Amino acid sequence: WQLTASPSGRPSHPLKPGYISRSAAAHRHALADALSLLMLFAERAQSESVPPINPKLVYIYLISCIGCGLLLSTHIKQKEACLVYAGQMLYFAVNFYTNPQWNYPQWQRIMMSLRQFGCLGVYVMLAYVIDNKRSIQLRRIGEICLGLFLMSYVYLLNSVIQYKEAFYMHMLGGDGMRYLVALTLAGCALSFFSGFFLRDMSICAAATLLLTTLSVDLDLSYWMSKNVHQWNQIRQLMNNGCAIVGLFMLFTTVDNRIKVD
Repeated sequence: WQLTASPSGRPSHPLKPGYISRSAAAHRHALADALSLLMLFAERAQSESVPPINPKLVYIYLISCIGCGLLLSTHIKQKEACLVYAGQMLYFAVNFYTNPQWNYPQWQRIMMSLRQFGCLGVYVMLAYVIDNKRSIQLRRIGEICLGLFLMSYVYLLNSVIQYKEAFYMHMLGGDGMRYLVALTLAGCALSFFSGFFLRDMSICAAATLLLTTLSVDLDLSYWMSKNVHQWNQIRQLMNNGCAIVGLFMLFTTVDNRIKVD
């Protein structure tokens, strides 16, 4: 991989300044994550006496979320905070899907895990933006994570019956619209896997996810009627919002092409 050159002949990084102000919402996501997780456990406490995760791990996660959020907000050790928080998101993405103690059906676990994975990709990309050394490996990890997130969304649209039913109820166009959204996200995923046309595909993916989030996921009463905990759905909305904000950030900070040796 090579960095593109500026008109003056000096290498210019594809990620431009000003990302901190444009990604303020993503920086504060860690704090909201801690609060929403507490609220989810409080909601679950009405029907269970033991949380699905070891309480010590919950305390560590909450303290780490607050610490990472504060570091990101104060611009101290931002790269490290992003990577620590991304690691936590990865742990919870795996835990949501594999831990039977959550007592959620598979389709709910899929939805929870893939939204966590989208946030993971956003924070890895933020770590890359912040890194003065501009690690290409870190960038590729972030791009691949976002590509996997978008491709998983295609799977959600096509293979998870409950989400397909919600899509049909809230979106016009039926199968035609679903195929259009799925193909759009699949094309964006391929762009992230390859590292090309990230600027165009970032805004395309952000707009598509924004449409589906506002139309389908925002209907809390519908999802609660499907036995989804209210705060679980709110967390998924927040994670989708984080991914959308992150993709908009990439639209304002990346170039369409990166040269390959």
